[in-house]
Formats: sequence, structure tokens, C-alpha cells
Amino acid sequence: MLSNRLAATGTFFLALFIFAAVAAPVLTPYSPQGTVVSGPLAAPTWVKYIYGDRGLSQNVNFADITAASVGGTTLTSSVKGVNSIDVQVSATSGGNLLVQESLNYPYTGAPNRFTGGFTVVPSGPVTNQLTNATLLVDRLDSNGQLVKQFCCLSSQKVNASTSFSQTIDSYDQSIISSLGIQGVSTPAQFIFGTPARYNYVLQITVPAGFHGEFLVSGFKLQLLGNTWGLLGTDDSGQDIFTQFVYGSRLSLYVGLVATFIGIGLGLVIGLMAGYLGKLVDETLMRFTDMMLVIPALPLLIVLSFVLGPSLNTIVLILGFLGWMGFARLIRSQVLTLRERPFIESAKASGAGTAYILTKHIFPNIIALTYVNLALSVPAAIVGEAALSFLGLGDQNQITWGRMLDLAHSAGSTTGLTWWWIVPPGIGIAVLSLSFILIGYSLDELFNPRLRRRR
Repeated sequence: MLSNRLAATGTFFLALFIFAAVAAPVLTPYSPQGTVVSGPLAAPTWVKYIYGDRGLSQNVNFADITAASVGGTTLTSSVKGVNSIDVQVSATSGGNLLVQESLNYPYTGAPNRFTGGFTVVPSGPVTNQLTNATLLVDRLDSNGQLVKQFCCLSSQKVNASTSFSQTIDSYDQSIISSLGIQGVSTPAQFIFGTPARYNYVLQITVPAGFHGEFLVSGFKLQLLGNTWGLLGTDDSGQDIFTQFVYGSRLSLYVGLVATFIGIGLGLVIGLMAGYLGKLVDETLMRFTDMMLVIPALPLLIVLSFVLGPSLNTIVLILGFLGWMGFARLIRSQVLTLRERPFIESAKASGAGTAYILTKHIFPNIIALTYVNLALSVPAAIVGEAALSFLGLGDQNQITWGRMLDLAHSAGSTTGLTWWWIVPPGIGIAVLSLSFILIGYSLDELFNPRLRRRR
């Protein structure tokens, strides 16, 4: 079979998609839904080779956590892991405790978004209360001198005897208001619009007479850039490559299961109608004709809306609506086979209906079953994609059709992005084409007339 170019090409692409479906957790560590990996609508990282580096940025994390004191405080500190530090403080006249991380921002383009936060947990006895905690960002020059300080990303009263935490997001209106940039630019552009060295600082005010020990953990600030990965991100900052890989798994599942259901029903109905004939044939074929004249897509839409947008429901609907043409094809073949001499001999020897169907007729139409099995998978894949694109698919599962639906919905407000639309479209086309090529090659393999002609 692989000596046929069509079969080899189809098998190669099908093997790629099967590998992606099976190895999805290995190919990507992220979840197709819920994991924000970068800024919204971040382009693929390789676009810099087309457009150049101008205005592009990637994700950056602050690192190397340290602690220092300002004013009449003394402290000892020890790093307890990534983004965590344990601090022992003793204040005679009061002052400020500074916990900070730093980075060198190398990009000319500003990040799309920044997120971060911290948690303070008492790890020893406390003799007094802290008064407040404020998050700051310092922009430094090449000599480490302060150029500009962006104040009050977060400020709140704190209590050192109980744990407290704070999260920040540049999309929060409170940050936009505190920076005074309403209608001018985003906080990420306003703060990090210049390549420079930055410090991310948690400033805790320590009153006179304070003695205590506490752990600062989860202290980080992440800058989410405008480029990411192989296929970029969607409007929520989720990885499109991850969605594409996991979408191949569900598309294969839908295509294969729905096709097996449809082929199985068509095979049984075609065998019964063709071999038993008379009233059975008339009843089954009239029911088949009735199903054939019903428009497929409107019926799919109505059934999926009534039964609910579940992926398994869509599979069953596609399967139970995909048997009619194959049933008529099988019936026509059985009508010719049942008049053959070997069938008459089997009847004369006392063979029953079930024996003749399974041992004599079915082996002679197995090649036809293989061919139609391969050729019917693309219809199921495209059917699921059409329902998902119309918003009638499973909202909790990411399929290629669901990706197109989300891209279309987001495009009405943000504009269509090619890296969100093209991958699922190509995936549907290539996976469908691989089954079609395999189906044509099977037809050539099992059909002697085609084999001789070529």
C-alpha cells in the first residue's frame, strides 16, 4: 500500500496527527483552556524574521530576590526558593523594609500586560504591627541610579500577626487610576515602554519597636510580551499551539467514532435489505430514502440544539446521520452477490442466513467497507467543525471548529488574526485530505480495473 504515492502521502500526514494527538501532554506543558502564557493576541515569535525586531517583545520575569532596610531598622534575610525570602526585622526608630527583584528589559516594544503579587506569612513571634505595604517599580539608568519611580501599584494596611497577600494585573482599573494614565496608554506601555533596568519593590513600613520574622513568598512580576511560541496566543493570552495539538485529538476522535457508527449502521441495514429482500428491503429502503431527502446541516443544527452541545452528542448525531448512502451501496452489492452460484450452494447445503451473511457475503464487500470508512471520516470532521463554528459545539472542549468560532467571535471587536484562523483551517483540510488519499489508494488496491488501468 505504501508503494502508492497517494497512500504514502496520506499515511504520513495521518501519522503526524496521530502522534500529535497521543503526545499532546509531551509536546506542550500547558492546558488548552485556562493557562495564560503571554499577552493577548501575541503573534508567533518567528514573525520577527519577517517584520524585524521593531516593536516586538517576549515574556520577561523579574528575578534574584533580595531584602534591604531603609531608616532605623536592622534585618537578616535568607532566600527560601524561587521568589521567596525569609526576613527577620528589628526596628528601633522605625523605617522601611524593601524586598525587591530586578531585571534588564531588552526590548524596544512594550509588553502587552504584566501580572504579579506577593504573600506575607509570619514565621516567628511578632511584637508589633506593620502599617502598610506598597508595590513600586523603579526605572534605573546604566549606573543603577533611580530615573523614575512608578508608585502605588498596590497599597494596603497590613497586619504582621496574620498572613496577607496581594495580586496585581495591569488590566485592573485601580492600577490605571493610580498611575494617572486614563486614556493615554496601558500601564504596561507606560512603565515598560523603554529598554532599561527595572526594580520591582515591595516596601513595607515598619513602626518603632517592631520585632518579628516573616516569609515573603510568591513575590514576582511577569511581563507578558506581544510575541509567543510557534503559533502565538488568542485574545485571552492562551497558547494556540496547545489548542491546535489537543484539537487534533478531538478531531480524530470525532471523525473515527462517528464514521464507525455510520459505517456500522449502513453495513447492517444494507446487508439485511439486500439479502432478505421483499418487505424488509422495501421498509428499510423507504426509510433510507426519507432520511436522504432531509437536509443534513439543518437537521444537525436542530438535533444538536435540542440534545445539547456535548461532544459525544455531536459524535452520535454525525454517526446516526451518516449511514444512508453507504447502506444503499452495500444493498446494491449484496443484490448481485446473493444470486451467485456459491451462495446458492451454501443455501443448498443448509447454511442459515447469519452464516451466509458473515462467511460468504461480508468477506466479498469488506474492501468496499474499508474504502468508504476512509472516505467518510472527512465528512464527520468537517461536520463537527461546522457545528462548532456555528456555536453549537461543546463549549468546554477545544476543537478546531471551536477555535474558528472563538476567532470569529473575537474578530468582531479585536480584528481577525491570521495565526488564530489559519492553523485550525489547515488542520481540518490536511487531516481530511489524508483520509481521502488513503481512501483513493485503497480503492485502487482493491479494484482490479483501476489497478490494471494504472
